[in-house]
Amino acid sequence: MAAGLKDSAGAAAEKRLPAYFARLSARAQRIYLKSDAIEHFDFAISGAARESTNALMRALESGASSIVQHQAQELLDELCRCAGLPALRLQVQSVRPHNARGELHGIFYPRGPGHAAANPYQFSPANAGGPLIILWMRTAQRHDVVKPKTFLRTLMHEFGHYLDYALLRLGDSPHSTGFFQRESHLVRIISGAQA
Repeated sequence: MAAGLKDSAGAAAEKRLPAYFARLSARAQRIYLKSDAIEHFDFAISGAARESTNALMRALESGASSIVQHQAQELLDELCRCAGLPALRLQVQSVRPHNARGELHGIFYPRGPGHAAANPYQFSPANAGGPLIILWMRTAQRHDVVKPKTFLRTLMHEFGHYLDYALLRLGDSPHSTGFFQRESHLVRIISGAQA
C-alpha cells in the first residue's frame, strides 16, 4: 500500500507550523513533518466496506451500543483486510467522558488500553496489549446518540492513527494538517464520495 505524498517535499515546510512545533523534540519534529507531507492513503475500499458503513449508519439509529460495536468492528475488520493489516480491537461505550477541556469522542491506544476504564485520558504502558480503539456513542450532557456522520468521522480519525503506526510506520501519529487530510480522504472513500 502506498501513501499519497504532496507534490513538493518542501510543501510541509512552507506551511505555517503550529506554535508547539518548536517545543517538540527533533524526533517528534521529523515525524510531524513526515506526517504532514502525506495527504492520503492509496488503497482500494471494497464493496463490503461500503456495505458495512451503511449497516453501521443504520445501527446507530437503534441506539444499542452492542449492535453499533458489532457493525463498527465489521467495518474495521474489512478496512484492515483492504489495507493488508492485522485487525485491531474496538470498544463502543455509551456516554462520552468529559472534563474541563470538553468531551472525549474516541481514543486510539497503539499498545492497548492500560487503565482506560479508570481514566480514559491516561495510558499506562505497564498494562499494554494490542491496538485498541474506544469510541463513545452518546453525548456527555444530554446522552443523545451522536449523529452517524460524526460517529463515522471519529471512527475514521482513530483508524487513521492506527494506519499511521501500522501502515506508514511513523512511530507516532501527530495531528498534523496531513493527518486531517488523510482522515477526510478516508471518510470520503468509505462513504462513496469522490476522493
